[in-house]
Amino acid sequence: MKHLAAIILALTALTMWAAIDEHRSSASVPIDTCYKKGSSPFAPVEDRKLFLKHIRDSIDAIPWDTTRDDHYWERAIRNGKWSFFTDPQVKKPFPLNLAARAYKFYSKAFNNYDTTYVVGVKEDFRIMLINNNWLDGYGGSIADNDMKVFMNSRVSSSLGLHFSYMGIGYTYMFDLDNVFGGDPTRHMKWDLTFATSRFSFEAYRSRNTGTVTIGRFGDYNNKRPAKKKFDGLSRVSSGFDMYYFFNHRKYSQAAAYSYSKIQKRSAGSFIAGFLVATQDIDIDFSLLPEDMKEYLPEWDEQYTYHYRSYSFLLGYAYNWVFHHNWLFNITMAPSVGWRHSFDDSVDGKRNMFALDLRGRLGLVYNVGHFFYGLQLLVDGHFYHSQDHNFINSLQDLTLSVGVRF
Repeated sequence: MKHLAAIILALTALTMWAAIDEHRSSASVPIDTCYKKGSSPFAPVEDRKLFLKHIRDSIDAIPWDTTRDDHYWERAIRNGKWSFFTDPQVKKPFPLNLAARAYKFYSKAFNNYDTTYVVGVKEDFRIMLINNNWLDGYGGSIADNDMKVFMNSRVSSSLGLHFSYMGIGYTYMFDLDNVFGGDPTRHMKWDLTFATSRFSFEAYRSRNTGTVTIGRFGDYNNKRPAKKKFDGLSRVSSGFDMYYFFNHRKYSQAAAYSYSKIQKRSAGSFIAGFLVATQDIDIDFSLLPEDMKEYLPEWDEQYTYHYRSYSFLLGYAYNWVFHHNWLFNITMAPSVGWRHSFDDSVDGKRNMFALDLRGRLGLVYNVGHFFYGLQLLVDGHFYHSQDHNFINSLQDLTLSVGVRF
């Protein structure tokens, strides 16, 4: 995490500059006074509030024709007044009207909450600055379960921007190690998430072909941490999961992880669903440092764990509103099912018992239009057979600073 401290410091400085109190002052202040006092990012918060209020009021005061005729929707779009979309009194062309009806049905059927527990945000747009850090962990017993091996990748850090309107969003990230360290990017990760009050869906794919660090390798170094670099491991993970929230009227996953809702009172929910996950891990021990090769069993230098799991997921999620504007979430979802290994795997083509675990922690602070988030994801997969016990996991830490508008 060599860049993480600097990134956190930069995010803190940015948000301290950007933070604005949610209560808007009603005082009328001349523009020259606002400009002198509040246009600087180092001005007191109250002066910056007045300055931004003047800018907002000036934009809102720009005259435009509000006659509710057949072309009102066109003028509303040109002037950035999007509330017409859900206004049943506004006549809209067929495509927009159909979209508005579909959105109304979707909101009623899939985003219906008890407002004493969960409320939606008024703003449709969100923009976020995101710092993402993740690493892979590998461990278990090989060679007739006689040899302990533990490895982990280095932390991969990236920085990016996310922009979204209602349920549609786009994120662009760039690798910080590529920028600051000059290392070629050998990590890849993408995910697609969609959530409503009733269910959540996530698809993902990640790849690591970079250097890993060997923590333990059998009896090497008297079983103490080896701390040796190793370039002989590659991993590709992909899959999707979908689950249903039973207490969907009072609990919101979106409040903790997509910032589109606000949890007002603590609530939890049992969750159930299914997942499909594919793991393809190749380990070539012929690339070990020379002083470690003598500890490797002679009969095999190549290990491949290639399998797909089909599992039933059952867990629990809880949103704890421990203070005004603060939210802490914990979601635990173990899964069990059937696992199929492929021909190139260490055990060949076989059917086995599957055990996987996905867990999340989330911390959110909302203040006015701004929000600050920290998310931790742990995704673990366990491979078990007569001769091998192998676990691979991904730990993903994301820090976010955003604004709704």
